[in-house]
Amino acid sequence: MSLARVRFAITHHGPILLLLALFGALYSTTLTAYGMFQWDEAEYASIARSVARGQGFAISGIPNDKRPPLLPLAGAASMLLTGEEFDDFVLRAVSCCLALLALLCTYAFLSMVFDRTTGLIAATFLGIFPFFWTFVPYFMAEIPFMAFFAAAVWFFYLGLHRDQRLFVFSWISCALAILTRYTAVLFLPIVTLFVLLVFWKGGPETRKRLGSRAFFLGPLAGLALLLPWLIRQSLTFGTPLAGLDWASRQLQVYVPAVSMPWSFYVRHIPAMQSPGIAVLCAAGVIWGLWNRDRFTLHNFLAASVIYAWFSCYRYKEDRLVSSALPFMAAIAAVPLRAATANLRPRVRYLALGTVLAGCFVLNYRATRPIFRQNVTLGYPSFLDAMAQLRFEAASSDVVLGANYPQIN
Repeated sequence: MSLARVRFAITHHGPILLLLALFGALYSTTLTAYGMFQWDEAEYASIARSVARGQGFAISGIPNDKRPPLLPLAGAASMLLTGEEFDDFVLRAVSCCLALLALLCTYAFLSMVFDRTTGLIAATFLGIFPFFWTFVPYFMAEIPFMAFFAAAVWFFYLGLHRDQRLFVFSWISCALAILTRYTAVLFLPIVTLFVLLVFWKGGPETRKRLGSRAFFLGPLAGLALLLPWLIRQSLTFGTPLAGLDWASRQLQVYVPAVSMPWSFYVRHIPAMQSPGIAVLCAAGVIWGLWNRDRFTLHNFLAASVIYAWFSCYRYKEDRLVSSALPFMAAIAAVPLRAATANLRPRVRYLALGTVLAGCFVLNYRATRPIFRQNVTLGYPSFLDAMAQLRFEAASSDVVLGANYPQIN
């Protein structure tokens, strides 16, 4: 590569590389938080260790039909690369890398639609959202799901309004999202609404893209990526949709005595984003409506579908709607970009830096107590008990316990 190309790459991509390095260093200081894996984390970790040992996609030798494969396979790859099977930090480092992928994805798409400055703002907002920040140490599927699901929706939007070839990448991203969390099926109602908007408000060129070869072949590309997993599920459990069937019933039967109000998620938005960024997000929605900004309104539509869908369930939990956060970060970045667009470059960057630094400080103060105080139920006595069990129990002994993934 020539020196001129190196300089070009540094000039154009240096800021996002620096931002990712800063967030990587910041997140790495929290990867020992919470003490030990929770139930779901322990399931993913147990499957990852089983795969790394060549024992199949299983927990304690029992094939698992519930968990999608992408996160356990990433964990298994990390174990094989490091040669470490018993250090939680190895798997949590995978979570950190996937979090950086989500930030890079947000930056890339906002840069394509607006400019690199808007991409940096949106990526920064997503990275400092209290929910996102405090969830990085968990070996869970929520954060990688944000990256793949947002990419699927944004690729589809760009396929509609810029280049129909991107429909293929949209469905590939959708397949990766399904292989991460089964709630990726929400992609279908979201893009259906996008298509209906094209028929209602789109021009002839946009409607022409709906008849393109890429629009109809895109789902086949996603299906090809899903096919190995569907075959495995069918051969092992008799149906390719075993995991999806379980996921479709999970929230309906979980904690039957608990019921949250329909407004639960709306009231929790400021806590997940921070009040200051939530205000910017609301301003972004107003700006989008006033200026009829298509991308902002599509982001708002995607986030609304997610919130509305999960608000219909009796049981609610913040992480269930976390896939809306990249769309909300994109919306929040827009009014800040618009408010500083006409300023001189130095003044603009100073203003943007001041706002982002202020948001960072406020969110840092909000997240520190969570990292200091929250620990997994049973820590540290549970780890001591398991250490004693490994020392005293024979390999043929049977261990009885409700939290079998953690015991494993």
